[in-house]
Amino acid sequence: MLDLDSLPGDDLAVNLADTVMLAVSPSIDLLDDGHAKFWSAQALPEGADAPSPEQTRRLRSAVRELLEAVVAAREPKAWAVERVNAAAAAVPTSPRLSDGGAETCWHGEDGGEIALAAVAVAAIDLVSGPRAAQLRRCGAHDCSMLFVAANSRRVWCTPSLCGNRVRVARHAKKG
Repeated sequence: MLDLDSLPGDDLAVNLADTVMLAVSPSIDLLDDGHAKFWSAQALPEGADAPSPEQTRRLRSAVRELLEAVVAAREPKAWAVERVNAAAAAVPTSPRLSDGGAETCWHGEDGGEIALAAVAVAAIDLVSGPRAAQLRRCGAHDCSMLFVAANSRRVWCTPSLCGNRVRVARHAKKG
């Protein structure tokens, strides 16, 4: 079974969407015991802090809807688009020159807003850019995780977990 330590790690928006396991009944919310752990493991902009669990879940539902719509080749629900756009717009950004070139400076009044905005921007970039065609749902029947497939042959969220379980089950069925 997947946990926060085994999220595919492809993208900030995908990581948040994958914190709820929908292929089991009842669904499992990995944020119940791992909210702080999730946020501490993400690459966030400078000044970002963990938002509240309620804010996190609210944005997660919208991001999950956007990503599921892309995978299903359908239009996302309007409420999800509005929620993601609002989160992205809540924190203005500006370019800033640095030693390594240009970087994005986030101007949020609270670190939680910055974290939510970073997820929303990642979701918008993913669903509106070329990587949208690489967004997939895990091929394991008992997994609901999403991932960005850099390799067109990739079918499992985590080859060492879901992929291995499927291969072992296939081998056992043959024998």
